[in-house]
Amino acid sequence: MHTHSNNSISRQVIVLAIPIIFSNLSRVIMSLADMAMVSRLGTNELAATGMGSLLLWVIMSMGIGLRTAVQTVSSRRLGQKKYPDCGNALFNGIILASVIAIPFTTLGITYASKIAGLFLDDAAVIPHCTDYLFVGFFSILFVLTSFAFQGFYAGVEETRVHMVVTISSNILNVYLNAGFIYGSENITQYFTSLGVPWLAGLWNWAPFPALAVKGAAIATL
Repeated sequence: MHTHSNNSISRQVIVLAIPIIFSNLSRVIMSLADMAMVSRLGTNELAATGMGSLLLWVIMSMGIGLRTAVQTVSSRRLGQKKYPDCGNALFNGIILASVIAIPFTTLGITYASKIAGLFLDDAAVIPHCTDYLFVGFFSILFVLTSFAFQGFYAGVEETRVHMVVTISSNILNVYLNAGFIYGSENITQYFTSLGVPWLAGLWNWAPFPALAVKGAAIATL
């Protein structure tokens, strides 16, 4: 009886943990996708994207604490059967995410070029990194809010919901990356090199410029 109980708990932990693991890897996977797809443009673009992703993650990592707080409160309220309070934990998490994100976003978009210049000394790389940072700072609110949702769904034991969102967003990020980075003139060539030329169809309806590094940042928003 005791062994059966332990096995049941172990399965429950695995069911809850696997979606959380996927969710935790989401931002890293997006950054890797950005770098992999930008690398075809050249070493300057690759270096700019790598540094930009790292600098943005320094700020976005604060969302880990936010996620833990929301998860702790919502799981406790779930155990107490105070279900409306679970939603209150999420709401407060979103408010806190906004309080953190707004000043960092404002400062980031204002001083993006200076921030890039602090960590890079290559005049050919800094403009690309500035483009990536300028757009990327707008995503801070979305990322911190996603951490709040991740904590909420983990707290109420509905981690599969966030996993579905995570997988969908990563697939969409790769597809949007292709269009925004290479533009309508080069998108067919890119997908053809991957053996899936039919995926370029949605980008060929109208002319669309290649945005290079900035395009990768926009897609990751």
